[in-house]
Amino acid sequence: MMPYLNFYKNYLQIQMTEFLNGLWFWLRRIPLIGKSISPKFYGMRDLKTVILVVFKWLSLPLTVLRKSFLVFIAWLVAFGVKNLSLQKESVLWDTFRIDYPEIFHWTLTIFLLFCIFEQLSFVKASSGSLFRGIAFAKMFRLSYGDTLKKLNRINLVMSLLAYIFPLGILGLIYHQSFVAIVLPSSFRLLTLNFALFLVSKNWWVDILDSYQKKIFKYSYNLVVFGGGVFGLFYLTLVHTLEWTALSAWIILILASVSFLLSQKKKLSQRFIQSIFRNLAYHEQIVTEARSNQSNTGLKAAQKSSQKIEVTDEQELFDKFSGIQLLNRLLFKRYRKIFKKKLFYRLGGLGLAFLIILGVYAYLVIRFGKTNYLTFNQVGNILPSIFFIMYLASISKEVVAIYYTKCDQAMLNYPFYRTEQTILQSFIGRLKQSFILNTPIVVALFINVFLGILLFGKAIPLSFYGLIVFYGVAVNLLFSFHELFLYYILQPFDREGGMKNPIFTVINGIFYYFCIQNYQLANRFDETTTYVLTISIIIVVYVSLGLIIVKLKAPKRFKLK
Repeated sequence: MMPYLNFYKNYLQIQMTEFLNGLWFWLRRIPLIGKSISPKFYGMRDLKTVILVVFKWLSLPLTVLRKSFLVFIAWLVAFGVKNLSLQKESVLWDTFRIDYPEIFHWTLTIFLLFCIFEQLSFVKASSGSLFRGIAFAKMFRLSYGDTLKKLNRINLVMSLLAYIFPLGILGLIYHQSFVAIVLPSSFRLLTLNFALFLVSKNWWVDILDSYQKKIFKYSYNLVVFGGGVFGLFYLTLVHTLEWTALSAWIILILASVSFLLSQKKKLSQRFIQSIFRNLAYHEQIVTEARSNQSNTGLKAAQKSSQKIEVTDEQELFDKFSGIQLLNRLLFKRYRKIFKKKLFYRLGGLGLAFLIILGVYAYLVIRFGKTNYLTFNQVGNILPSIFFIMYLASISKEVVAIYYTKCDQAMLNYPFYRTEQTILQSFIGRLKQSFILNTPIVVALFINVFLGILLFGKAIPLSFYGLIVFYGVAVNLLFSFHELFLYYILQPFDREGGMKNPIFTVINGIFYYFCIQNYQLANRFDETTTYVLTISIIIVVYVSLGLIIVKLKAPKRFKLK
């Protein structure tokens, strides 16, 4: 305990000294009165210590007040939703009550979800506390890992102490003081220990490296945001979690065990490197923002005139070569175009997500009933996914960019028309198209799952796994189809115009198939049979297509 206290005291002294020295420096630059301020203050260590103590005591009630406000907001949301859900015809304010037990349970659920989200910036190596800890350890040549662990645990303890007052008041109101104090405190400790376990593993750093790619970043943020909102609704309005003394004891035991296990865990060196990388990126953004304030118009003009994105490509040259390098360079340089197209599609699906939540909230508040969809009715929704994906998929744009920005010029060279080069190019581009379409498919199926979970009635759990398989198959189909026709039929001429009429006919048939999926689904007695059949047909189509590509693409993929 004493090492932690001494460490925290030194840390606060350094932080306060930097703040006071900076403040004194700027005061001395004020005209007229600046010259009368003595520079001897910089060496008054005892005075600074006294000021530190005064500041900490003054900030304590403000901290408690801020934490109390957060708990009050969570309680107010639970209070309002619970009472509004009981109003059938009109809102009668005089019937609102605070003694419903659901309000207590919902408040704790909201708080626990907040605890989970609080650790996301830590495990992503991008929180401000990590940056300050790294700077402190670097200044005094301390161990980065030990410094970060100590600071996060100390900050957790200080935060828990500030939360005791508002959580204690909440427990007194609902006669569950033990649960109100112990459960959130233990859960916050548990989430911190789990975060420390993650960042001690190299495989987590591999995930962080993937997170640097914008597509994974958008998918991750969408899943986290959607999962958080869905969890909030599902664990309150649909199935209320009842927090009891037993659950508080279980969480307390898990937190204690995880604390003992995390004592021996050390932060991965690669994770610390990720913090340095994110810190440098953050400082670069701040510097550029300050430098651009005086020449905003010029920067905007330069940015609008750029056709491709300037990127750091050295990493690609180190990892790839040949046709793989060429595809990666093309994909990276035009990723700004892909991101823009992806942004609008995800925005539309995000709007659909909010509409579903709004409809659900209205039905709960108005009628108190939401389980309207039977198993077969859910099955009738799935065929529409084909047409939505036909409209949302960006494979057409990707194929067009492949031709106009790369293949139209490169196909003039014999080495680019060799069998090995063509097949490697096809596989690499198929992977890129699949990755690019994945956020759209994930967002689409989040809406599907949300609708099933909120409005479905007696839906078996096995059906969810089947839908996931169906989603992967649909993504594979729309990532493969355009690219397959492009390599086999080569629809463009040397000027970039549409040359091959067979390409248009096949795409018309494919469009008709997407629309007529409803009729096909009606021919099956069971929804499960339809989903399995369509998924298997897609897998067979892609498998046969890969064989055809291997046999025919080296002969067909050329300028016409």
